[in-house]
Amino acid sequence: MIKETEKMRSDKYEKKNQIAKSGGGSATAGHGKKKFRWNKKQFFKFVLAVILAIILAVLAYAVVVIATAPKIDTSKIYSILTESTVIYDSNGKQVDSVYEGENRTNVKYSQMPKNLINAYVALEDKTFWKHHGFNFVRIMGAIKDSVFGGGQVSGTSTITQQLARNVFLKSDMTKHTLKRKIREAWYTVLLEKNLSKEQIIEAYLNTINLGYGSYGVEAASQAYFSKDVEDLTLSQCAALASLPQAPSSYALVQILDNDSVSTTDKNILKRTSIGTYVINDAGKDRRETCLALMKKQGYITQAEYDKAIKVSLKKMLNPSFSTGGNSSMTYFTDYVVSRVISDLQKENDLSYSDAYDKVYSGGLKIYSTVDSKAQKVIQKEFKNDSNFPTPTNIRYDSSGNILNSLGQIAMYDYKDYFSDGSFTFKSGEATLNSDGSLVIKKNKRLNIYKTTVNGKTDYSIEFPTMYLFKNSKLYSISGGYINVPQKYKTADSDGNVIVSAKYMKSKAGKNFFNISGSTISIPRTSYTLNQKTIQPQSAMTIVENSTGEIKAMMGGRKTTGRMLYNRATNPRQPGSSIKPLAVYSAALQQSAEEAKAGKKHTFTDFGIDAQGTKGWGKFITAGSIVVDEKTTVNGRTWPYNSGGGYSGKQTLRSALRNSINTCAVKIWYQVGTSYSAKMVKKYGITTLDTKGSVSDLNAAALALGGMTNGVTTTEMANAYTTFPNNGTKAKDTICYTKVEDNEGKTLLKKSDAKKTRVLDSGVAWIMTDLLKGVVSGGTGTGAALSSVTVGGKTGTTSDEYDIWFDGFTPSYSASLWIGNDVNIQLSSMSGYAASLWGKIMGQIPNASKGSYKSMPSDVTRVNGEYYITGTYSAVSYADTTKKATICTDSGYLATPSCPNTETKTYDTSKGENPPTYYCYKHNPDPDKYPVSPSKKVSDNKDQNTTNKDEDTNKDDNTTDDDTGDDTGN
Repeated sequence: MIKETEKMRSDKYEKKNQIAKSGGGSATAGHGKKKFRWNKKQFFKFVLAVILAIILAVLAYAVVVIATAPKIDTSKIYSILTESTVIYDSNGKQVDSVYEGENRTNVKYSQMPKNLINAYVALEDKTFWKHHGFNFVRIMGAIKDSVFGGGQVSGTSTITQQLARNVFLKSDMTKHTLKRKIREAWYTVLLEKNLSKEQIIEAYLNTINLGYGSYGVEAASQAYFSKDVEDLTLSQCAALASLPQAPSSYALVQILDNDSVSTTDKNILKRTSIGTYVINDAGKDRRETCLALMKKQGYITQAEYDKAIKVSLKKMLNPSFSTGGNSSMTYFTDYVVSRVISDLQKENDLSYSDAYDKVYSGGLKIYSTVDSKAQKVIQKEFKNDSNFPTPTNIRYDSSGNILNSLGQIAMYDYKDYFSDGSFTFKSGEATLNSDGSLVIKKNKRLNIYKTTVNGKTDYSIEFPTMYLFKNSKLYSISGGYINVPQKYKTADSDGNVIVSAKYMKSKAGKNFFNISGSTISIPRTSYTLNQKTIQPQSAMTIVENSTGEIKAMMGGRKTTGRMLYNRATNPRQPGSSIKPLAVYSAALQQSAEEAKAGKKHTFTDFGIDAQGTKGWGKFITAGSIVVDEKTTVNGRTWPYNSGGGYSGKQTLRSALRNSINTCAVKIWYQVGTSYSAKMVKKYGITTLDTKGSVSDLNAAALALGGMTNGVTTTEMANAYTTFPNNGTKAKDTICYTKVEDNEGKTLLKKSDAKKTRVLDSGVAWIMTDLLKGVVSGGTGTGAALSSVTVGGKTGTTSDEYDIWFDGFTPSYSASLWIGNDVNIQLSSMSGYAASLWGKIMGQIPNASKGSYKSMPSDVTRVNGEYYITGTYSAVSYADTTKKATICTDSGYLATPSCPNTETKTYDTSKGENPPTYYCYKHNPDPDKYPVSPSKKVSDNKDQNTTNKDEDTNKDDNTTDDDTGDDTGN
């Protein structure tokens, strides 16, 4: 029994050993458990199962990702992309572009040079022409990295993959996830299936970010090299191909803060007020690698490589220095874009939003009327401060704020608001509540306005208009904003703004406000100021006489940005520049119409002067006599002439040439309010105010230019085309001739502007001749050009707030205004405007072309003067006035010893005569200066005493008139 038991144990032990040796299992002695071990076959099966499970999981995930991916239409790639709208000048040259989001101009594959395409293929995807969209090995490697590398997918992409990402996955471009990679691969397959290789690379090269604000090779070509993509050299092609990997870092040109760049840096291209443009050669190695790969892959020869590799970046660059648009074109571009949007709404029945999107995102081609040479000349001369007068006689209050003519604050002192860039609340302007909230008080230095933003109430905290002097130049700042987020602002019952305690205690709030004890300030990063604008400002518009096309428009000087305040389309008082429209041409046209109708002009004695109805002739003509004399309107002496005094007998021609205010008013009275206003409207002046108790139906507005609203340079330039254009003008100016969509379909078309007749051709011809006289020998001599005869008219408003010159050559008419944005007196009258007008027009080749119209058949010349046939009549004017110097102390004729005198005019036709005898109070020689028998000559002692004690009440003829009191220039 014992032996059997031992044998059984021995057998069991042997079996355990056999099992252990075979590796088939394991057991723990003393516990009765088996020990399991892998064999190689089982392990391999397990690994395969895991891999298969992963693949199936990935495939299942991929199916879900693809199934839920947004649907795409590969045939409509360009409809997805925003594309810049391009502006062309009158010669078809690209001069500007507008866009929202990305600056892009799409070009066709056929327009892309072979070297450009080959450069990108060689550097980015050498198997592009052979593969089917993506490299499977690369994709699997990326998936592996995602699974085992913590969820990040890495690796390079083919050109097709990059296109899929750029177009269809724009919002996920920065996400390196498996989901994005799967969708990218799926979209890549669809692109390769539906598009040819040429279509793929065309779309790719139109979409890539190439730095410096450029998307696509055409925009980049213009930005870096100022040329069309089809004109790129091999070196330039390689330079662009080096950019997609890191467009910001490798951008060939960068804009840096002026303070961060030494003025001696050799890489500086240009320094401007917005920053310094510098050459950035960080991508040189990649550019040279591109050329080497092109040679290695057989795209270029050794000779081509050797030539291209030697071209430095500096040598190949010719950048545009305004990636936000052509700065010389800003005002014109904004104007033409607004007109195109408006016309698209009308002619294509679009909403404003749709028309706006079509312009800013639709890749339109706008063929404008601009003469780019003229535009650049204006900008150049507007930058030159020596072309402009300076603000003078500035009035301040006790706090240093600038006052207007009414004694009200026009501009606040910048120094009273900011110190070292920070705004600090003064006592009583802001308080901290016990709960930590901040109260900003209204009616202090800040303006508070209740507004609505995104349908919710907001409170705008704004700075007022301010001023500062820099290098002795006056600058205005049209306010600014304190940028507290909307959701943290409320208002109390007094209208004060409360900034919540939550915001004040937050990290953002603590950075927004600087609080030290009871002092609360706002750093530079927490507010926004509008750009400072040099004063005086200026505006100019040039219109082609024969077509009504706007050839140039500048609405300000030394300004930057888009959608700026355009002074060329915002009115200012015109002063005497209105006279040719409302007075002189109106008078000649009225008489021409009367002569045609067989009527004579009815002259009226309005009781304002001595001339009355004498000397005019049967009609008002260029030869009519107009006496420059004292006029009394509404019981007071008005108007006054520039320089004071009166010159006596004038003709209509000389009165216009010398801009005599009294003569203009007298002619205007004879023409009549209604006819004058009707003529101004016919000239296209839409700002004329003819309604209400305060309107322009008066002499101050129509005869002297003190209009309620004023006029614009754009409408005045078009109005003046009437004279050299035989009496017609464009009903409305045009600023573009054609607009095409991105496929070349014409959306809008403008032929020559519709013409409207303002004057008979003979009247227009005579007016042209009269206005030439203003420039050849009158107030506008500064506008004269050596290349062509100029006609025009100056204008200066009361207190020299505004100065003008409006004039013409045979081909162009132009209006120029100079003034301060806030009414402040200028240091000069209209001579500055005339000179600047001439300086600008003299540099514009097209302004000197052409010739004036020949004299019409209905114009005759009599005694050296021109008349409309039937309007001439002999005129004569016997001067019935006498002038005498009177001693104001005695009322008799003055002697040389009289200390206080005045010159008086007496109209003998009205029974007025000067005194016969001389002053008895200050008479050194009674025999030479007889006195009245009823008066006794004072002796010298008495005379001296009298001189000392006598009151010298001399009339002051410098009393300011209302806004219509033109200085006469």
